[in-house]
Amino acid sequence: MFQAYRYKPTLVKKKYFDNVLGAILSQGLYIPVSATFITVFGKKLKWKLGFTLFYYCIERLFIFLKIYKINWWKPIYTVILLPIYYLLSDFFYKGLEQQKIMVNKIAHYLTIMVIETIFMYVLAYNGLIRFGIKHSYSTRLHFMIAPVYCMFMSFISTTLAKEKGIFFRVVHLFSYKVTDVILIKAGIMALNRHYFKWRVFSHCLMVFTSRIIYQRIVRSDN
Repeated sequence: MFQAYRYKPTLVKKKYFDNVLGAILSQGLYIPVSATFITVFGKKLKWKLGFTLFYYCIERLFIFLKIYKINWWKPIYTVILLPIYYLLSDFFYKGLEQQKIMVNKIAHYLTIMVIETIFMYVLAYNGLIRFGIKHSYSTRLHFMIAPVYCMFMSFISTTLAKEKGIFFRVVHLFSYKVTDVILIKAGIMALNRHYFKWRVFSHCLMVFTSRIIYQRIVRSDN
């Protein structure tokens, strides 16, 4: 959204989608996996600093290979922020172990948001959904609005997933549907006509996925 940097991994043909995929792989996979490894296996400061140096070197290498271009971002920011990220990972893990209510809620919300974001990326890449303003659906505008949509829907999921019973699953599904209808009527969302009939199914998938994630996080079988 803030154009800090641009990825050019050439993994997909569409340039802007290629950039977003690079960001998803970096921020949504590689760095979180390293944080999970460090936290779960109880690695100390030298491991945190070691991974920070590793990612700094990778960043410099990608710049050299021209598959990563920085605008206002600087590699030194990575060196400063990654150790903080690893400390936050430790903090959240302890909170999950102790079943801290606020930590559970944040973990639940962020987990759903990542799933929603990846799901929206796949749908957009295949031309099944687009976000825009007044029927102007540029790719850049889409990726400015889509994260806001994902954050809002993830909030709804986090709020309703903790409730038991089929009634709240129906309310959850209805909330998704109403939001979509409002956005479509306002010209902010456009759905491919072939995908329109499958939209309810995809919403159902998110409704029950968010419930399962909640049960896993709070260790509940109810």
